[in-house]
Amino acid sequence: MRDAFCPWNAGRHRLRGDGAAVCEPTTAPADLRLDVAEPGAAFLGGTTLAALGEAGRVEELRPGVLARTSAAFRGDREPWYPGGWAFPLY
Repeated sequence: MRDAFCPWNAGRHRLRGDGAAVCEPTTAPADLRLDVAEPGAAFLGGTTLAALGEAGRVEELRPGVLARTSAAFRGDREPWYPGGWAFPLY
């Protein structure tokens, strides 16, 4: 993972979601190549890692991993914010 804003976060990390989400540094070969912004965008919703991959923002290094990881980041509900003229920010 690349992180231009906080370069000390760059490197390879393993994400696991078997009951509780865990993110830890690893020396294992990478399955995906991406910037820190991509998992953040997918986690917040409104886009998927698969869509970001189609846009060239996520590179799949092991076939099949992008689809599974993208599905793992999806939530049950789409993001929604009632902001705007009817619900101004406070």
